[in-house]
Amino acid sequence: MTEYSQSGMRGHGPFPEGAEQSAPSDAQQPADTAVPPQAAVPPYPTSGAGPGYGPFQGGPDRPEGWTDPFGGKQEGWTDTPYGFSAPPGRRIEPSPPPERSRLVIGILGGLVAGLLLFGTGGYFAGRATAPKAANAPTRSGELGVFERNQVAVNAPDFAGSKLSPIAQGWLPYLSTCSRSGSPGGPKLNGGERVRVRCTLDGMSAIFVEYVSVAERDKARATVQGQVAGARALAPGVARPAEVTTPSRRTSGDYVEYAYRLTESGTTRTVSGLWWDDARTPVAGYLLAYWKDGLGEKWEPMRDLWSRYA
Repeated sequence: MTEYSQSGMRGHGPFPEGAEQSAPSDAQQPADTAVPPQAAVPPYPTSGAGPGYGPFQGGPDRPEGWTDPFGGKQEGWTDTPYGFSAPPGRRIEPSPPPERSRLVIGILGGLVAGLLLFGTGGYFAGRATAPKAANAPTRSGELGVFERNQVAVNAPDFAGSKLSPIAQGWLPYLSTCSRSGSPGGPKLNGGERVRVRCTLDGMSAIFVEYVSVAERDKARATVQGQVAGARALAPGVARPAEVTTPSRRTSGDYVEYAYRLTESGTTRTVSGLWWDDARTPVAGYLLAYWKDGLGEKWEPMRDLWSRYA
């Protein structure tokens, strides 16, 4: 967008600088149409006031008996804004006004006829040409257009791994997913085969396939070692337990934990929620800043897990 200053903005129209065009003072008239000196009248008032816009320039009427440039004797001539003289044209006598009662009846009759003619036809034409709603309301439990698109976008990051069952409920709501081995993707830790990192409502959602169940259990033991410290760092932390997810897609260990993390000289508490599937070497976990991300409450994180796990 271009910016204009109040002092430098150029005007539009025939006078770009904002000033009206004035008639030249020393213009020579053709010999056969010269105006007698005694009848010359300046094109604009000489009182100092600027001329008005439009066909009426605010100047005095031409004196009776004034000779026009074409040699005729005319009345009521005016100058145009561009210095040309123009005759007022032929006078047209106004027609007598029609009778009010007949005028009102005619208008009302026309309106009624128009409504009857175009109202019905317009209704059917509108029904025939109206576009169908692009996003019709979905049935209960059915994914919307956005969620279906997110599934299509996110699914390739989980393809070829054992992560699909544990990640299935999350796919419609995850964003910015990246997979280990891809450009800019997360790095694998020891004992990991595939790692996918995504974001969700200000949290990180991470899904990991391990090379074996034993390696997965080793990683869970590390997490469980942070439960004791979480009681002080993130009060209200739940005790570890074996659970079946609300979707009943997986059953395994559930662990809430917390730890301290220093980034760019700032140390903050990070809260985490881990769950896994006892039958396969996979796990998922959510991470969020305890204060800035969760407002020092576990309920937001637990709510997301209960919806999608």
